[in-house]
Amino acid sequence: MFLQRFAQRGSIKSLNSMSRLAAMAPCRLYYKDNVLMPREQGEYYADPMDVAERVVRLVALHDSCKDPSNVTLDAAFSQLGLNALDMCEVFIGCEREFDLEISEEDCEAMTSINDLVEHLARHPSTK
Repeated sequence: MFLQRFAQRGSIKSLNSMSRLAAMAPCRLYYKDNVLMPREQGEYYADPMDVAERVVRLVALHDSCKDPSNVTLDAAFSQLGLNALDMCEVFIGCEREFDLEISEEDCEAMTSINDLVEHLARHPSTK
């Protein structure tokens, strides 16, 4: 718009010179590297307390959980009465809740709720 008004006043003689002037104009970026909010590499990607609340609620509401009041971060899955199939259901529920994928190797390595919370809080895709 500015270049058109400038050309109408007679300061720029031809359309060709106007396009050259536009090509020389700096490209305006509002964010550095055109990224709205860069993600910093850190220890945690999600709030561990928020993740812990959501995981404890998910495990406590599971059908095979013997006593929902015993669900704490220190509790092992076997203490809560969860077998391997129940643990798979919990992991799938966490994948849906946090919109990410947990690998089989990580699932096999987790034995307590705290292990699961730590894994989810440190995962870059956790929502």
